[in-house]
Amino acid sequence: PLRKSSTQFFQFELFPERGTGGVRKYGQDVKHKKSLTIYIGKAEISIDDMDSEVQKPRSAHYISDYKTHVFTSVVKRGNSTVLHLSSHVEMYNSSSLPFRIAVLGDDKVHDLGIVKIAPKSTSVNGSGGKSLLKESEELMTHSKFGLPAPLLTSFMIDTSETLCLQISPVLKETNDFALAGMFNLPPLDRLVEIATSSQGEARRVIEVSCSPSTRARNLSSLVANVCCKVTLVDGAHPFVQLFIEPRVVMTNRLPVSVLLRTPMPHTLVSSNSDSGGESLEHDDDSKYATHELASKESVEVFTPGPSIAISLTCADVPIGGTAIGWNEGGWLDIPLGKNKKILEPLKCTFPFETKSLDSYPSSCKTTSVGSGSEFFVLEADDVTPDLKQTVTRTSGSSDSCRTVVIMVCNYVVDHIGSILFEEVAPSDNTARRSSSTRSSINSSFLDSSPPFSAFSSRLHRRRVSLLPRSSNLIRLVQLTMDGDEGMKRSVPFRIEDVSMTEGIDAMPILWMDTTPTGFFLYRHLTTEGSELHVVPEYVVFNGSNDVIVVKQLSKNP
Repeated sequence: PLRKSSTQFFQFELFPERGTGGVRKYGQDVKHKKSLTIYIGKAEISIDDMDSEVQKPRSAHYISDYKTHVFTSVVKRGNSTVLHLSSHVEMYNSSSLPFRIAVLGDDKVHDLGIVKIAPKSTSVNGSGGKSLLKESEELMTHSKFGLPAPLLTSFMIDTSETLCLQISPVLKETNDFALAGMFNLPPLDRLVEIATSSQGEARRVIEVSCSPSTRARNLSSLVANVCCKVTLVDGAHPFVQLFIEPRVVMTNRLPVSVLLRTPMPHTLVSSNSDSGGESLEHDDDSKYATHELASKESVEVFTPGPSIAISLTCADVPIGGTAIGWNEGGWLDIPLGKNKKILEPLKCTFPFETKSLDSYPSSCKTTSVGSGSEFFVLEADDVTPDLKQTVTRTSGSSDSCRTVVIMVCNYVVDHIGSILFEEVAPSDNTARRSSSTRSSINSSFLDSSPPFSAFSSRLHRRRVSLLPRSSNLIRLVQLTMDGDEGMKRSVPFRIEDVSMTEGIDAMPILWMDTTPTGFFLYRHLTTEGSELHVVPEYVVFNGSNDVIVVKQLSKNP
């Protein structure tokens, strides 16, 4: 017997060979069909051959006891073949917050249980499949389940009746039903229309507001999106997939960790983040929720209202250059709701901190260059200003949750370990006219910003710095001692002029007196802009067990 909400593992009889036990055979070596029979009440469902059913469309089977249909599909999951039984409606949890599901009918609330957090995606092994242990863990995780067929009987018989569902977020600080929200699934005829329309596969978003079940509790409402997708099985029977998702996912695509702060409720770090992320609380900011996000990590937003206010800063203390603070201009307003988007990328700045500017008095006097490190907040299907001329905005995937990303156009990876960068700008028209020829630029005609912050990157295992747009002039800085007097600067250049080829085609960098620095630049194109690499001319690697001494015989450059 197969109890509800359970998974059973079994295997077909092995083929006998000489000796004890048996062997598994595949493909053309298989001479016997792997047939299976399932009994649901008086109904009998027969699978003639499991192997031949893999990846075929779902099949419908009428269950007379419940006057409704159940569907079967056979898929490969790693090394296992899985037979999936489902009713007309399946619930999926695509968020990091567990939800309790209930069906309202017959003047009762039918509690179905908790649809848990979606399992974290795992990498496949070298053979292209997951380990049996990982397969079993994923199969037993109820991040999706079907609504019981007996509860759908009246919904399937009366084609004008709607199905009322209730979802309740399971929060750590409350009981399961402290917040609850309801929504109605369209009647059967309408579901068939949706599935047969030209956009039958398109996502239809329902915003569900989960409000406090009692006014005595001082709780804020929570809003989740339920995305509805309808398809027809055997051309006649609607199969509904409901995905519970956050209103928006905000992802850090900077090469460094950031702190994201908001005064609004119901935000949490995504469980699919590699390191799980951290939610922090500070004594002076106790009224704010603060999340630390490493590169590629995300925050899920269930905040009610038309928008959410956020503030950002780099989480790590720079190991070189000028320290930076929270983004200029105060709170950033991110719109929430159906069909709401950031229309144009929001240009933001991590401003240089005043205390750090004291070390660079000459840079503080200039106003023609930026006052910090710029970054952008934009929709995931949008493009940064650096790519506006070459890449058009995409429509986005219809099967993915709305995502807002935090990114920078360009950044540099320092393979030397002691290099900083600063932005420069011509101080008069003469210098501007001569800027096209790098060797003719005189340092006396340039205004410069303080050096950009250098961070230790866990992702690149090198120092990284955030850089401005590709068309801006920047230059390399090497510190020989603290302060302005100890800065050795290179000839200015633009990121768009840097070679995209490594090796002998990498761009050499000259000091302002045109002597070679011994450093070279190349870049890789990214989805946001460019990833620069500053490298030495030679790297000597000692692969032996002995200590060696390397001596440069030629004169110093």
